[in-house]
Amino acid sequence: MDRLDNIGENEIRIIGNSPVEQREEKRNRKWLWAIPPILILLAVLLLWARGCTDQSPKQVQPTVVPSDSITEKDSYVVMEDTTINDIRLRRFIPVNACPKLRVGLVKEIPDNLILGAMAADYGTYDNRYEVVGAFVYQGELRSHSKSKYGFCAILKDTLVIGNALATSFFEKAIEEKGDFFRQHALVSEGKVVCKVLSKFEALRRSLCRLNDGRLCIIETDMRVTFSDFAEALCKDGVSDAIALAGSGAAVRWAVDVKGRRFFTGADEYDFPDVVNYIVWEKPHSEKK
Repeated sequence: MDRLDNIGENEIRIIGNSPVEQREEKRNRKWLWAIPPILILLAVLLLWARGCTDQSPKQVQPTVVPSDSITEKDSYVVMEDTTINDIRLRRFIPVNACPKLRVGLVKEIPDNLILGAMAADYGTYDNRYEVVGAFVYQGELRSHSKSKYGFCAILKDTLVIGNALATSFFEKAIEEKGDFFRQHALVSEGKVVCKVLSKFEALRRSLCRLNDGRLCIIETDMRVTFSDFAEALCKDGVSDAIALAGSGAAVRWAVDVKGRRFFTGADEYDFPDVVNYIVWEKPHSEKK
């Protein structure tokens, strides 16, 4: 009978670990005593490594720019194209510039003028050229005719576009050394007021105030009547507008944000001395 498998009536079997198994248990317990020091060492090493990499940020001091190095913002013209009633329109909106009236032929356009266009019409009278309609330049009266309803008055840096045969702005322009000229009225308070009955088609150009208050020049690159032009201006968001000299020979220039100049009109410079322009000038601090 196998003593490992059977037990006699007068025998007992002790159930427990063998001496080998007991030695194995003691060896495992020795490893358990080694674990806490290892964990502590790892924690110390982790904290040390974090201290080396996680440094507190330094306070950044703002850079102070000297006041004499601050310049005016750029002056330029925004150019926008649109089509209203099959009429192609182009807006020229000056940015950071002051409106002025200028008299006399401009042969070389100064760098401080970012936008300009011929303003009041002129004709001959007694074999000499004169501006058509009332005209005041820097407070000096040069013409006193009421042939056109529309007007533009420039008092210091304020430009007014109106529609009236009699207006106090004419006298104010003389008193305050300002500028004043007349042209055909096209739009007033958002409504067409064009009284030009001619159906003659030509290139058109106008001085406008938009519904948001900005001033601009708007022109066509196609021949249209005054009334069709005025109707298109109304639909393009214009509150007030008068015509400008707008034939194909009339000069207009504009300088975009990149400093490029766009010019149209005659380049032969055969205009008389009474030719005049509405221009926008850079602020005085930008003049060179």
